[in-house]
Amino acid sequence: MNNTAMTGNVENMAQRNRQILAMPNVRVFYQKKGRAKYISHLDITRCMQRALKRAGIPVWYTQGFNPHMYLTFALPLALGYESECECMDFRLSEPMDLETVKERLGKALPRDMAVTKVALQQAKPQEIVQAEYELRFFCNDPAQLISALTAFCEKPELIVMKRTKKGEKPVDLKPEFQLLEHWQEEGCVVFRARFTAGQKNINPTLLTDLFLKENNMQDVLVQVLRKQIYLADGSVFE
Repeated sequence: MNNTAMTGNVENMAQRNRQILAMPNVRVFYQKKGRAKYISHLDITRCMQRALKRAGIPVWYTQGFNPHMYLTFALPLALGYESECECMDFRLSEPMDLETVKERLGKALPRDMAVTKVALQQAKPQEIVQAEYELRFFCNDPAQLISALTAFCEKPELIVMKRTKKGEKPVDLKPEFQLLEHWQEEGCVVFRARFTAGQKNINPTLLTDLFLKENNMQDVLVQVLRKQIYLADGSVFE
């Protein structure tokens, strides 16, 4: 191949990449429940890479000396949490119907993970401000727990040590969450709550661990389910 032909191929590839980068990301929404809640974020990334390959979905790879599948995840989930609203973004290297993407990827995912929706990206992950959770407390005395948690959340401040990249620092949880409602199910009490999320992310376990410790209820089991993610105007992250 002569230099002119090589130059032409490089220019064509560059033009193709510019076209792909100009297109909106494809956003996959999926559930992560049951045993899948014990899969770490790093392993979820690897799992998705394998699933996309098995599904035959034409995912765009980054360019350069170390090409890799372009995947991004908004608000990665803490280990041990379940979720009904996880999402992953990627780019297609060639057109494919989004319903086909949903069907193929859904079949390639492991048990306890399920694709719920595939659409073009609307909001950016940086626009996320809140996440809604269901906190399930498995206890012997639901009435006592409801009373104790309600009183606990009415304190003027709730100081906890939060890990950051620069080490631990004290954080007041009081302005970072809202208890919305609660109800009882067999063997447990469920609290629905919203927590600050996104650029400043508050893990619900910070609140539940502090509550259980201060009330000497370390024998109470807590399960966390993320229900939805929200933007500043109150709309759902899509």
